Amino acid sequence: MVGLPEDRERFAWWAFTLAVVGAFAFVLWAFVGTVVLGVFIYYGTRPLYRRLRTEFSSGHAADLTLVIVLVPVFALVGYTVFVGLDQLSQLTGTDLESYARFVPGSPEQASALVENLRGLVGSGPIQGQMQEILGVAVSAFTTLTAGLAHLVLAFLLAFTLLREDDRIAGWFRDQFGPEGSAANAYFEAVDADLHTVFVGNVLTVFAVIVLGVAVYNGLDMLSPEAIAVPVPTLLALLTGLATLVPLVVGKIVYVPVGLYLTYLSVTAPGPGPGPIWFPAVFFAVCFVLLDLLPVAVLRPYIAGRSVHGGLMVFAYIGGTMLFGWYGLFLGPLLVVVAVQLARIVLPPLVHGEPVTGRVVAAESLGSDPSSIVESPATDGTPVENPDADDPANDPTADDSAGSG
Repeated sequence: MVGLPEDRERFAWWAFTLAVVGAFAFVLWAFVGTVVLGVFIYYGTRPLYRRLRTEFSSGHAADLTLVIVLVPVFALVGYTVFVGLDQLSQLTGTDLESYARFVPGSPEQASALVENLRGLVGSGPIQGQMQEILGVAVSAFTTLTAGLAHLVLAFLLAFTLLREDDRIAGWFRDQFGPEGSAANAYFEAVDADLHTVFVGNVLTVFAVIVLGVAVYNGLDMLSPEAIAVPVPTLLALLTGLATLVPLVVGKIVYVPVGLYLTYLSVTAPGPGPGPIWFPAVFFAVCFVLLDLLPVAVLRPYIAGRSVHGGLMVFAYIGGTMLFGWYGLFLGPLLVVVAVQLARIVLPPLVHGEPVTGRVVAAESLGSDPSSIVESPATDGTPVENPDADDPANDPTADDSAGSG
């Protein structure tokens, strides 16, 4: 009975700890899309960050990494908006400068714009229609604002992981998984596979951009005189980014463009319809090279070289079908975690043997923690140790093997 107060105190601390962990898990699940997007950004930018860290401090390297990533993103968004307004002005016959009047330059202009909208809504028989249009606009603005907020949080998470990953890894090794332990080996293997998968996603985007530049510009050169592929290089950039969108891939880019080219073919001047063959060729080429090829070949090969290709196809497609947009990142993460669990942890547990951290099943499905070393370039990129398979370097090898 002397130890009862201490036991009660430990029980109270355990109860409090579990409550905090439960609340934290609830928050993580509520923001699971933001979290997995932040993890993807972290792994996608980590090679660049670790190369910059050889020249700058940790904080400055993280700042430069995010600047290098964000500047092209903002430039692409701005250029896309500019091109969209330019195309809209050509269709409506208005000058591009006329859209500037919708951008308030001062609080007084903003108030006047709101009052004009209110007067328009409250006037005559179009009141109901205008209210519906404004409702849709407000809903779209709210969705866009929420999406930007989640994107900002994802970048903040990636920024924090870039700066603190070494400290987090050191804390984990000190408290739970020291060097040589099964826990350390398991998480090193998971980290190596996630690095390969998510960096491969980034490489897939760049590969599709290069392929899109060739496809769209090549189709533009083959197009009839009455039809032309609009802004082919911008379309290639958007198609590359669209490979991150689940299931639809490049369809959100080339399908609207193909419909636009079909409209131009049907309405082309002259007797009868125009060269309708070109939109058909456009759809076929884009579907094969910018849709099937990235999904079935490029992404599983580039983003899943250390994991079975069929599993990666299932992870990308099944993950997006089950979870939605963030399944593109959560699906591969779950597959990597499960595969390494099945290779390192599960067989010893089933057979009642100690978990040593060695790969005991499905050796070819993922990274081997015993062969993971840091890159000689000191950028921290996991690479395979060429001497890992040498029996002379196996500390568990039988010293008496081969002896007479």
